[in-house]
Amino acid sequence: MKGKYIAGLALIVLGSLAGFKGAVDGNQSMINAGIGGVFLGILILTFSPSNNVKYDAFKSIVLPYIESYRRLSEALGLKGKAVYIPPYDNLPKGGVFIPLYEDFEIDLSRFDENTVFVTDVGKAKEMGLLLPPLGGDLMRMYEEYSEMDFAGAGISVVENSSAVLKSLGLVKSISVEERDDKINIYLEGVRVGFCSESCEQVACPVCNSLLLTAAKSLQELVLVEKFRFEDRFVVISFRRLGGIDKWT
Repeated sequence: MKGKYIAGLALIVLGSLAGFKGAVDGNQSMINAGIGGVFLGILILTFSPSNNVKYDAFKSIVLPYIESYRRLSEALGLKGKAVYIPPYDNLPKGGVFIPLYEDFEIDLSRFDENTVFVTDVGKAKEMGLLLPPLGGDLMRMYEEYSEMDFAGAGISVVENSSAVLKSLGLVKSISVEERDDKINIYLEGVRVGFCSESCEQVACPVCNSLLLTAAKSLQELVLVEKFRFEDRFVVISFRRLGGIDKWT
């Protein structure tokens, strides 16, 4: 028990350091390795014999990791909200793009797994920060539980994730409301203390995984519009931006 706890903490710490250094240096491979370490550490802590998430450790170590990305976004002066990109040829695991400006454009043909900073003075609207999907491992857990690939399955599969997140003790329930191209995800009883308006740019792994699931299941880019709090719910509002072909 103690050995698992120490191993989990060590992986999270080392992964956090590697991920942040990779972001600063523009090294996508190091970012991916860091994220893998963090989530492996989280899973070790989560699936302890008591089947209880070590919330204090989870918050005290993972929150600074998320805040590091948020500070990076702030330091770069990024004004746009996050765009979640479904997996496609250039980004097999998908990604999250934070535009420099609210009025932005995206050229997906410019992205690949080694891209971090998208810069081009001649195309200022396309500038921004490309992050790997922080919630990708959680999304794959949702797919394994459902025994299906979510690609093109439709937004309703987002609710399937509630079984996994409930088993981890992270949320009580998830529901989805869709109106034309605008969609709301309602998270009841969120146990992690990460959710805030900052999630509109850099979301915690739970919210990140749900938005990535939405993008993959719809096979469209989705733009975060608002994170808000209603009684016992965290509400994520986003809209559909169209498929990969529209943005290449």
